[in-house]
Amino acid sequence: MLQVLPKKLLWAIGAIALVAAVLLPNLVEPYTVRVAALILVFTVFATGLNIILGFTGLLSFGHAAVFGVGAYVSARLLLDTGMPLLLVMVAATVGAGVVGLLVGLTSWRAGGDYLALVTLGVGQIFYLFLINEKDLTGGATGLPGIPAGNFFGWDLAPLENTYLFILGVTVVVMGFAWVLGRSYFGRAMLAVREDEIIARAHGINVPLTKVLSFGIGSAIAGLAGVLQVLLLGFVGPATFKVDQSILVVEIVLIGGMATTIGPLLGSILVIGSTEYLRALADYRSAVFGVLMLVILLWRPGGLAQIFGLSSRTPNAVRLPFIGRIGRRKGAPAATPAADEIEDEHEKEEVSR
Repeated sequence: MLQVLPKKLLWAIGAIALVAAVLLPNLVEPYTVRVAALILVFTVFATGLNIILGFTGLLSFGHAAVFGVGAYVSARLLLDTGMPLLLVMVAATVGAGVVGLLVGLTSWRAGGDYLALVTLGVGQIFYLFLINEKDLTGGATGLPGIPAGNFFGWDLAPLENTYLFILGVTVVVMGFAWVLGRSYFGRAMLAVREDEIIARAHGINVPLTKVLSFGIGSAIAGLAGVLQVLLLGFVGPATFKVDQSILVVEIVLIGGMATTIGPLLGSILVIGSTEYLRALADYRSAVFGVLMLVILLWRPGGLAQIFGLSSRTPNAVRLPFIGRIGRRKGAPAATPAADEIEDEHEKEEVSR
């Protein structure tokens, strides 16, 4: 477990990992670089869902739809206009964010399983729209031959340049998620996730928090769609099925909800295993399913909790299928918001 390591050492390990990521194109073959870029794309994609699911506790099975909005908006702009890449990214991100806000409005009246069904319907409607609107989306064949363009004169056509650009965007997005999670709004999202009634009692606008979390998470997913278009040079409806939404939910759960590093760890395991277990095509799903089951039963906080990189430090060591075998004194609570909610519950019990 890495929670025994000093925080400064963990920061040093992170810096070394970042340097290694920058030097990766010079160390490995192009296929590995492409897989690494795809892992980074899904890290950004999962970071958007982590804001909705991990921080706010809203289960969405339609996240692939906003991922697709960002991809198709950027694809059409790159094909049909001469807009600079930065403006294309802004337009696609804002477009996906607006769609997310509209979907988030349903959380005012629906919640829990009903909200999950609503988002599932949105994802399926979006997929059918992509299939049937041939003039705009290219139908089932999609839109091939999308130019990568350049970013302030930096040509993104070479794979190594595209990878480095995606790496830079991923670092910025993870930094934004880290700041957001430690802000007042981040604490408000955590409070809504834990108990909406207590959150209202503390003066938090619960409906607005839900809608804004949908908007922010969807905007980040739209940005991930832009990155995927730059990497593949192609966009098609098969990438945005409901299966993709389920996949990114798995990434968030395995990596660790409400953590900054969780989406990256989950993407490395899920996307990496998907690519490198192709030789075990008949058994890949079974191997991956068993691995996911063991991780979640051992540490519900996912890989981030296993490596001691989440704020949720367990009070006891747990083994798969066995349970607690020890207890640590003085372990911190899950989150500051959770501390306040637990205190409120204790006060209510005393007053009763």
